[in-house]
Amino acid sequence: MSLRVIAGQFRRRILKTPSDDSTRPYTDRVRQIVFDRLHDFIPGARIADVFSGVGTMGMESLSRGAHSCVFFEADADIHQLLVSNVKTIAPDSRTICWRTDVRRTSFRPQGGEDFMPYNLIFFDPPYKYADEIDPGKPLAASLKRLARDTISAPDAILVLRTPERTEAPQLPLWHVHDCWELSSMMVWILVKQPMKDELESVDDDSHDEDSVSTIEDDAIEDT
Repeated sequence: MSLRVIAGQFRRRILKTPSDDSTRPYTDRVRQIVFDRLHDFIPGARIADVFSGVGTMGMESLSRGAHSCVFFEADADIHQLLVSNVKTIAPDSRTICWRTDVRRTSFRPQGGEDFMPYNLIFFDPPYKYADEIDPGKPLAASLKRLARDTISAPDAILVLRTPERTEAPQLPLWHVHDCWELSSMMVWILVKQPMKDELESVDDDSHDEDSVSTIEDDAIEDT
């Protein structure tokens, strides 16, 4: 599949993608619909692109004026393509490409203080993990960590993609604001809710074995 940035500073730039179907990026049409509806929230926003793949949503956000983006991707080969895309298309942008397991990450990359709290979060798990969003499951715990005030802004927006005919997610810290059924998928817009209980602690050292690639001022740093 050929992917491109569809609007903004990097319009028409091509993103490298794997030769197989190991990723499931938003199509140009669906991406246009999503970003048209999020238009007012993009400029100056701190973005988290979770399960980022090759960086489609984060790159589109940067192209449209986002302040920064942290990309979260676990697969080594896909992460390599992600880093290449960011380095080639947006070398001057404030980005971190973090190879990490979303089900256990702290969402706090080393050296990423200026990238948080996140204002807009794209959360796009593989469809085989769709049921892990249910309460008590690993991805529900991940979304709970993302709701911490040190991680996301009080008015943060979460964009969640699930398979078609999926029931509304039951997430106590995120409230469903809108939902669109587009091209055999559900795109949910959720807004952060005030926290009533203290969240479970997160191990600050949980990323010690993760690979972080930061692209800032034309340089890539691997730590």
